[in-house]
Amino acid sequence: MSHANPYFITPAHAFVAYPNRDSTSFREAYNIPEAETVIRGTLRYQGFPQFISVLVKIGFLNEKPKDWLVDGVTWREVTQKAIAAQSADEKVLVEKIAAIARFSDVAEKTRIISGLKWIGLFSDESVEIRAGNLLDTLCARLEKLMAYGEGERDLIMLQHKFVVEWKDGSEQVITSTLEAYGVPGGHSAMALTVGIPCGIAVQLVLDGAIKEPGVCAPYSKALNDPIIELLEKEGISMVDRYV
Repeated sequence: MSHANPYFITPAHAFVAYPNRDSTSFREAYNIPEAETVIRGTLRYQGFPQFISVLVKIGFLNEKPKDWLVDGVTWREVTQKAIAAQSADEKVLVEKIAAIARFSDVAEKTRIISGLKWIGLFSDESVEIRAGNLLDTLCARLEKLMAYGEGERDLIMLQHKFVVEWKDGSEQVITSTLEAYGVPGGHSAMALTVGIPCGIAVQLVLDGAIKEPGVCAPYSKALNDPIIELLEKEGISMVDRYV
């Protein structure tokens, strides 16, 4: 996440991208052994990696059990314990976090501290403890704060990008992009883009169109093409662009 860089897809979204572990094995999986660089990564909004980095540094993504996570403890007390601050006073907590995080500038400090306040890490609210650790306890908090409100919907953005050098030495950038939105009050985009392909694959197995036994990764045209064709009829498709 520390390697996140701006990634442009559309002016409507300010994304950054960062790699997911070692991507080189996908040369073989995608049958492109000649590829010089292969990166399989994650898109997030600008500012997200820095915020998560602070949560890591102050211990809130730690899965180890904490014996001081007990019923009746407040969020400011939990934050004090997590960062080993001298007191649970908000000013003391903010100063300690700033010392740990080493913010790049005042604007970043203001933004991230504001986010931590919104989560409630400096509040007197009682903590809903989950699994006895900070990560699961924070997740329980975020599940309530970040639940979809009435009329809200999710967004999925996916892009395949190929920088191709042809035999004549010319270069071309080929992108294939999926932008999908959930239905307010209905299915999320995540549910649709996961559930519909699975349903189509199951139907193709039942119809005998897919005959491969066992668990099959979607890396072959014989498996993918029939699914993609039916997905497009369901309104789920990629938009290709050649530059």
